Amino acid sequence: MSTTNPSRKRKRNCENRQVYVGNLPFDATEEELHDVFSVMGPIKNIWIAKRPPGFAFVTFKRTVHAYDAVKYLNGKKICNLEAKVEMCEVDFQEDLKRRTEENKKKLIDSNVQGTN
Repeated sequence: MSTTNPSRKRKRNCENRQVYVGNLPFDATEEELHDVFSVMGPIKNIWIAKRPPGFAFVTFKRTVHAYDAVKYLNGKKICNLEAKVEMCEVDFQEDLKRRTEENKKKLIDSNVQGTN
């Protein structure tokens, strides 16, 4: 009977599997990015910015594939432009949640100041 080390499982869940892809053309598609990045390994998700356009986040199923994407694709032509590919320092969803809360606080603060 094998047992799973819970601390090892927790560490695996915290590993960064997401890369930032910058300097993309405004009309870059998910299919184009999938074609390029899936060569590095299985992809979990691709998110393409619309406002402002020109960048995306690619999340791989395994951390090693994200590191390979940075190693082999940074500075290479993706969608006919030299792309910037680097590891994300924080998970995109966590960062989005943090920025949303900060913006709500700014809005509340500005409304309070505007009523004086």
